[in-house]
Amino acid sequence: EPAAILATAASEESQKVIATVARAKLPNAYDGIFRAALSQGLTKKHATRIVRTVAFDVDFRATISPKDELEVFYSLDEGEETASDDSEILYVGLTLKGLKRNYYRFRSGKDGRVEYFDETGKSAKKFLLRKPVPNGKFRSKFGPRRHPISRRWKMHQGVDFSAPRGTPIIAAGNGVVEKAGWAAGYGKQTIIRHANGYQTSYSHMRRFAKGMRSGLKVRQGQVIGYVGSTGFSTGPHLHYEVLVNGRQVNPMSIHVPRGRRLKGKLLADFQKKRARIDDLMNRPPVMTRVAEAGNRG
Repeated sequence: EPAAILATAASEESQKVIATVARAKLPNAYDGIFRAALSQGLTKKHATRIVRTVAFDVDFRATISPKDELEVFYSLDEGEETASDDSEILYVGLTLKGLKRNYYRFRSGKDGRVEYFDETGKSAKKFLLRKPVPNGKFRSKFGPRRHPISRRWKMHQGVDFSAPRGTPIIAAGNGVVEKAGWAAGYGKQTIIRHANGYQTSYSHMRRFAKGMRSGLKVRQGQVIGYVGSTGFSTGPHLHYEVLVNGRQVNPMSIHVPRGRRLKGKLLADFQKKRARIDDLMNRPPVMTRVAEAGNRG
């Protein structure tokens, strides 16, 4: 979670807040999305959900512009006017650099899990996340480099993201934990096996998440550990590797398969759900409808 700033603090003087934002140094996309959600009365749980929903399509390091927009449509408990942790986010609309993306909530599959899809029924998820530390800073690329400790030239088989010690690290995709233990220069390391010969490796952890062990099934976005500096490391960061059939590949340039696409009855059900959400969003607010009804009377 980013630190609070005056520009996005909740305030009744909305025009003053908007003016402050325009004059302030604009944050990156990650901070901007998180702060915007909190400033409008959403909870930290909702802000995190939004970030995870758009994570596959957004470069969180990019600086936002005054024309960028975040639109969120969510449910409220009966008689409530502000969101609670029980409120469901039904729709997220995100406009960055003139490109708008839409994400609709839909419960699908035999297990009834909730996912977000674009207007055509394509999942918001990709097979693997490129960045297991969403707000980490990219520090070292894949390829040959002079090692910061040994000073020798060698192949850097992954990428590094720096973040404060203790920052959560999330699983890049669904899979099974192959290892959660010590690995010499890698320090505390977790390796996850995914489908189709893919593996992901997370190293230099400060500690593992509770319950991490070989054989454990994990889901994409689940916290698996925390950033540290164990092993052959100069400071707190995550060393992240992606392996395909046992060979390391560049996590930032590899073609990552898109998530599933709804078909048949599921697609028809989703289209009905999407149409209902669109209809609800296009209706005027309740108080406006009440006032109009009173004027007609």
